[in-house]
Amino acid sequence: MRLLPLFALLLLVPAAAAEVNHNPHEVDEGNTFMAWIDADEIYEEVKFYVCTLEDPYTCYPPQKVAREDAESNGDGTYRYGFSHQVGDGVYPGYRYELIEGDNETKAPAEGESYPGLTIEDMQGSYYVRVDRKATPPAEEDEGLPAVALPVAAIAVAWVARRH
Repeated sequence: MRLLPLFALLLLVPAAAAEVNHNPHEVDEGNTFMAWIDADEIYEEVKFYVCTLEDPYTCYPPQKVAREDAESNGDGTYRYGFSHQVGDGVYPGYRYELIEGDNETKAPAEGESYPGLTIEDMQGSYYVRVDRKATPPAEEDEGLPAVALPVAAIAVAWVARRH
């Protein structure tokens, strides 16, 4: 019987983030990816952090979006959108900080998962990994040089035979 009020209270606490995602899911050097988070209306601002998840480790200055600049979903949540251009040789990851007055909530948090996304722990902060496009294997150039050597050898033999 004591659990019923606790359960009712849990239902009244808003979820920190309904959806977290980014597009495209695989990026290459110079590509820009768009990331977004749907957050409850209680949050006044959302900060977007991008760090590289592999060497060379770098974190970029956060981007901020106030609730007034976010897009209303019409259900009491707002969509906060951000973009980041991928540099040469970096493997980006991102996280959010949802701000309600003096309180800050990090997303993703420990133990959270989002369908289709990989969450990585980077020294106690959790980041959504943005995958890099696979580089295609280098193709061997079988064009002119492969043909030129036999043709040159035949031409030299034919000239030598004529003299």
